[in-house]
Amino acid sequence: MLTRRLLLPLCAVLLATAAALQAQGPMTFPNPQSRVLTHREQNALVTPWIARRFDTVLPGLMARTGIDMWILPTREYNEDPVFRSMSPLTYFASRRRTILVFYNPGGGRPVERYSIGRFDYDKLYTMYPTSNDGQHEGLRKLVEEKQPKVIGINESDAWNHADGITANEKRRLVEALGPVYAARVKSAEMLAVGWLEVKMPEELEAYRHAMQVAHMIIREAFSNTVITPGTTTSQDVVWWMRQRVAELGLESWFQPSVTIWRKGGNLTTMQGVIQPGDMLHTDFGIVYMGFSTDTQHNAYVLRPGETDAPQGLKDGLAKANRLQDLTMQYAKVGRTGNQALRDALSQATRERIVPSIYCHAIGYHGHAAGPPIGMTDYQEGVPVRGDYAFLPNTWHSIELNATHAVPEWDNLAVRFALEEDAAILPDGSWDWVDGRQTQFYLIRP
Repeated sequence: MLTRRLLLPLCAVLLATAAALQAQGPMTFPNPQSRVLTHREQNALVTPWIARRFDTVLPGLMARTGIDMWILPTREYNEDPVFRSMSPLTYFASRRRTILVFYNPGGGRPVERYSIGRFDYDKLYTMYPTSNDGQHEGLRKLVEEKQPKVIGINESDAWNHADGITANEKRRLVEALGPVYAARVKSAEMLAVGWLEVKMPEELEAYRHAMQVAHMIIREAFSNTVITPGTTTSQDVVWWMRQRVAELGLESWFQPSVTIWRKGGNLTTMQGVIQPGDMLHTDFGIVYMGFSTDTQHNAYVLRPGETDAPQGLKDGLAKANRLQDLTMQYAKVGRTGNQALRDALSQATRERIVPSIYCHAIGYHGHAAGPPIGMTDYQEGVPVRGDYAFLPNTWHSIELNATHAVPEWDNLAVRFALEEDAAILPDGSWDWVDGRQTQFYLIRP
């Protein structure tokens, strides 16, 4: 686990890397209202990012974990979870079997990267050529040439992102290595987590653009352009959102949801016609430039004569905003997810907020590698992963809810759920990727 002794030098490496990259200047992206990047434009950004990450992020991570060779066997349509973050957008899957190998020679020299097989993935790797059935023989030759002291493979109990090697691939790998090198194999779980977790400044600027697109789609969905009260159903909105993502040439990583709350309760089946006086909640995420977003926002359908949501609803939303503040206040670099959870819940209770916190890292995956701050069914702390410490240059989805009794709805206990993506910057401070919701979207009757 990431102790303070390991955390401090790693932070220094990440800060130095961020300073060098920031000197390259900011990137500009189109206004989402006009257009999103074409697939070709996206790939022109993503491929150089991967190469730069290999040169700037990976060496420090390999040194931190004491692994001088990292081996990732991956097969077509059964890829390691890390694979997508290491391949250009021109590849939709691993080609046949591919074995990726990273070797850190030390001494400040670049990490060497190899693809054993027939593909160099748009020249991101030095190809170590073999036939489709000869990768393991090629692997043995490469290992004997480099003579690594510690070999890491993606095998983990606690971290699903770092458990990509299958039983068959591990068996084949061990056989290929032979007893001498097989004895040097250990889990690369924290190397895989670190690789997925740590981001570069230019990636953050691109992620801001991705979040603007996600927020734009939610604004459109929660408007009279899409919703006609008394006619439109919650499922109509769900399918409109999914179709909008497809029409923009983007991906979704989960089916959107739209839940209706109204006086008397909520429609837990996520079905029903939207009526004036309803509060709507959505959970929505897209995949753009290889990055996943995750957002939960709320809308109110005005009754005839109303110009704003009832005060009780606005008070509930404000409590959820306050819970966001507390969560980020206690989630600091060097502290763990479980420490942040404990302190934020404690302070919220003192402030008479009824809280539930279930934050997660985000980025290359929707539920990504990094320290969780609770889970819906782990409000006392998350075993193992919750004891991982926060790092700079990482992204997190601040996901939570506050329950509030709404006077205008006969004191019905309403769950005000919010989710917003935020980044820990190089200096350790938090920054919303594209702001946060503090007011309801308003839909006319």
